[in-house]
Amino acid sequence: METQAISSEIQNAQNSLFSATAPLHDVWRQTWIEWPVALASESLRFAAHRLRAHSDFYGKIQNCGSVPEFIEAQSKFVRSAFDDYGTEATKVIKDATQHTPLS
Repeated sequence: METQAISSEIQNAQNSLFSATAPLHDVWRQTWIEWPVALASESLRFAAHRLRAHSDFYGKIQNCGSVPEFIEAQSKFVRSAFDDYGTEATKVIKDATQHTPLS
């Protein structure tokens, strides 16, 4: 066999292999690239949101003139944190189930 014929056979074999494994490529891409990037992006967005909330909270307690004002500011901060974390957990679980390649 000449070199060109061997090269052509190799190319045909590679193309057949890639065609046969194409669905696995999609699963791999979704599992190892798309979902981790989406999760990292959402995690950083949420962290930025919570850091802003912390910053706002410290600004509020700095201006508190009494213990009841401090307690009210702290209570609002804690309630909003619980709400935010609950909402975020629900969102991440929903996104995870929607982005699971085998679902």
